[in-house]
Amino acid sequence: MKVSGIGASSGIVISKVFRLEDVTLDIPTHKCKDTKEELIKLKDAIKKAQQTISVIKKNTLESLDEEHAMIFDAHIQIANDPEIYAQVKQQVESQNVNVVKAYSDITTMFADLFASMDNAYMKERAADVKDVSRRVIANLLGITLNDPSTINSEVIVCANDLTPSDTAQLNKKYVKGFVTNIGGRTSHSAIMARTLEIPAVVGTNNILDSVEDGD
Repeated sequence: MKVSGIGASSGIVISKVFRLEDVTLDIPTHKCKDTKEELIKLKDAIKKAQQTISVIKKNTLESLDEEHAMIFDAHIQIANDPEIYAQVKQQVESQNVNVVKAYSDITTMFADLFASMDNAYMKERAADVKDVSRRVIANLLGITLNDPSTINSEVIVCANDLTPSDTAQLNKKYVKGFVTNIGGRTSHSAIMARTLEIPAVVGTNNILDSVEDGD
C-alpha cells in the first residue's frame, strides 16, 4: 500500500484507523406544492444550523482560541446570507423547486464560484460554504450528521475530507492525527491541525480505498 499527500501538520504518530464516513444526503427533485411551507422549513433549518454552529464556536473558543472560533462567525454569516436566501426563494416561488434542491443548487453555485477564484485562500472558502450547506440540508432532510466529538479511543481519523466544524470537534486526547483524500495546506482543517499540534496529511486521493477500521 502506498499513500502520499500534502503534509498539512508535521509529526509522526502510530494508532488505529477510524474511518469517518460521509453521510449521504440524497437531494430530492420533486416539485413543491406549498411554496410558503417550503420557505418556513428552510428558515427553521437555517436557525437550527446557526444554533449548532454557535455551540461549535463556543467549544472552539474554549479548546483553541478566539482566532479559530472566528471561523464559525463566517459560517453563521453564510447561513444567514440574504443573497443565498433570496436566490433560493426566487427558485422556489417561480419554478416550484423543492427547497432542498433549490438550496443545494444555489449553495453549490456559490461554492463553485469560490473554488474557481485564482487565490488559494479564496478557493478554500468553498469548503466553508459546503460545510454550512451540508448542515442546513441535513436539517431539511431530518438527517443527523456524523459527530467526531464522540470518538473516545486513540485513533487516526481517515476521511474523504474534514469540514472546519469536523476539525473543531476533534479531541486531541483521542485523535492523534488525520488523513484525508482532499484538502490543502491553507484549508481550515489543516490550520486547525497545526494549532492542535496533531499530525495531518491531506490530498491523498485514495486513503479510504487503502484502509479499514482498526488497521
